[in-house]
Amino acid sequence: MKENRCSLTEAMRLFGVPRNTLRDFIGICELRIIDEEKYDRVVQSVKENTGKPSVVVIESKCREALSDYRAQAIRLKSEEKLLPFFPKEDFYLPKQLKQIT
Repeated sequence: MKENRCSLTEAMRLFGVPRNTLRDFIGICELRIIDEEKYDRVVQSVKENTGKPSVVVIESKCREALSDYRAQAIRLKSEEKLLPFFPKEDFYLPKQLKQIT
């Protein structure tokens, strides 16, 4: 993206990746980049609790874990080490809490 001065929107269009796909799975990517050990623990915990984990469950748990890294994530995004995707505040809440609020 940097080399070709291509925006995120344009890159997604060129490669046929819907914005919803990025939104739905970015928690996995960000946690793995920010804290790979925490990512491994989250995935292992989901495996132990569910047997055969789904990507949706792993992503949800990664989002929850990312709430501890919000300031770091913002800094890394401004340094262009993470994708420049800035979700709303409730993005990192557990899905059960979103339904209540």
